[in-house]
Amino acid sequence: MNTVLNSPVVKIDYDYSRKQLVQTWTGFASSGQFREAIDATLHFSQSNPVRTIISDTLNQSVVDPADTQYAASAMPKLFQQGLKAMAFVMPKNVITQLSLKQFAEGKRSDNIKYFPSIIEARKWLESFN
Repeated sequence: MNTVLNSPVVKIDYDYSRKQLVQTWTGFASSGQFREAIDATLHFSQSNPVRTIISDTLNQSVVDPADTQYAASAMPKLFQQGLKAMAFVMPKNVITQLSLKQFAEGKRSDNIKYFPSIIEARKWLESFN
């Protein structure tokens, strides 16, 4: 694993063997912190093969709707760069769950799924490698 970004609210690692980015979110991310992670994901994907992404939001707090929209706007770019699928580990926070579901509305729904654990997310993503 190679660490792409390590901040107080998110760690992004790259698994070379799986060509997979893993975002692990913790707590509340300010708009700047959240967008920094989205931008880091986009930037890394431009110069490295990324087939799948796991976004582990289990311990993430509420995300501002404008930031949710910002993340959603990045999805077409990621898929154009070669992303095949994205799996979310569902957050404990119910309000954050709603934000997450809004994120993927109308965005390649067959390639974006939600899971209760990272193990299940990884298992589903294996079919895209």
